[in-house]
Amino acid sequence: MNKYCQVVIENLVSLYPIPIPLMEIAKDEGICVIFDEYGTNTFDGMTWYEAEQDIFYMHINTARHNGENNTKGRFTLAHELGHYFIDHHRRALQIGNMKPHIHRYDPFGKNEEWIIEREADEFAANLLMPIALFKSDFAGKVFSADLINLIARKYNVSFSACAIRYMKLNLTPIMLVFSKQGKIKWQMRSQDFPFYRLKYGTDKVPENTVMGDYFFNKDSSCCKQQEIVYAGDCFDTYNEEQNRVKFYEYCIAYKEYTFSVLWEC
Repeated sequence: MNKYCQVVIENLVSLYPIPIPLMEIAKDEGICVIFDEYGTNTFDGMTWYEAEQDIFYMHINTARHNGENNTKGRFTLAHELGHYFIDHHRRALQIGNMKPHIHRYDPFGKNEEWIIEREADEFAANLLMPIALFKSDFAGKVFSADLINLIARKYNVSFSACAIRYMKLNLTPIMLVFSKQGKIKWQMRSQDFPFYRLKYGTDKVPENTVMGDYFFNKDSSCCKQQEIVYAGDCFDTYNEEQNRVKFYEYCIAYKEYTFSVLWEC
């Protein structure tokens, strides 16, 4: 994130309490935010500029579970505020170089195909979870899923958003894995995480894991608990010594999806 955006966020954080009151910020900036139903197969958020009125409008789609105070709706609105506060986004909207566009929230990487969406996502994460405060919340504490849940509640963000923020700051070596119907859709790792890839790469979920139990054995009894798994069952390892290394897995399952956090015991 560039220095200009860092300064903008630091100023906002100095003016508003935690969790960041996004609707209050929008009101203070003269932005019109509208929460309404726009269909389930459309968009999460859309920002456009009305030149005649000199007003920015942000439409947030409640049909896709975006509420004013729920975690998904807050991230969507923070993303749209990114388009307003990021200087070259705002100017491009005002002069017509950037058409009013729709944002379909995907916390697992698809929006990173477009620089503009990646910048808005990064702005949202930094606004909702300010870096200095966020780091201090974890300082001197042993990493755990319970800790991620606690900090996520403090900032009124989702578990996955908090875990992704934590991973990107490289505070403790962890791996995040998002899967659909037994196949790996996405994985990310901290710089110092000891293994580079999962056992089957991105082909399928390793069987002897909590996510594997959910998909292949229809067993969700170990979800939302810290369960011990072995490196040899999870990762692409090189020897027997590595195979025996113990890891924790914390898995959240929903319908055809899972999101797992893995870290060494």
